[in-house]
Amino acid sequence: MNVSAVTLDPILIPFDDTYILYDPNDVISYVLVYYSLLPIGILIFYFSWFISSRELEAVIIAGGQVVNEALNNIIKNIIKEPRPASIGSSFQKDTIRSAYGMPSAHSQFMGFFVMYWSLKVVLHWRGLSNARKLSSILAMGFTTVMVAVSRIYLGYHTAFQVCVGVALGGFFGSMYYMAVGIVRYMGLIDWILGWPFCKRLWVKDSFNTNSLSLHDEYEAWMHRYSQARGKSNLAKKDL
Repeated sequence: MNVSAVTLDPILIPFDDTYILYDPNDVISYVLVYYSLLPIGILIFYFSWFISSRELEAVIIAGGQVVNEALNNIIKNIIKEPRPASIGSSFQKDTIRSAYGMPSAHSQFMGFFVMYWSLKVVLHWRGLSNARKLSSILAMGFTTVMVAVSRIYLGYHTAFQVCVGVALGGFFGSMYYMAVGIVRYMGLIDWILGWPFCKRLWVKDSFNTNSLSLHDEYEAWMHRYSQARGKSNLAKKDL
């Protein structure tokens, strides 16, 4: 087969979330590729979280991220602002990329992520100290900034497209957090948990009703473990 005769279908476009080109001679470019892939990793985490624990919260937040992504595609096709043509280097020129860049989908994803979880940490996890809340928010904020920077550095978006993406994601994330709170208040979550399908899958909402830190979970496990060992020792003495 003559390779030179192979042509690409002009209708085909790359899947933007995972199609990332980088300069192999640039260490920074190589590192930032992994930050650009972080949204995919977060979605995989949500899926794994639900499979391993059957927590409804994983479905709720993942659903919000998917809706946020759909809104990004709608806005992109309304604004129709192209991606940057060049950032001063040649490795991104003449490559296949999806057409529109306003707003940045990766940045909007991370804006949604950091806003929803920041509100969750501040308003819901009241048992955490202020220092731990602040450190958690700063860590998520730093990660969001790095994802945004990666999109600029790798030449997929302008700084303005990235800033708009983060701002829109933060706005949608806060609105979604409020909407979920209203749905919970109305009892719709409990109604959903009563569905036969949810019961068959053992879906639960313990993360919302009894959210624990890793330290709290460890202490609870140690308490159960100590009780179990105590009962075992008593049983041995009775023999």
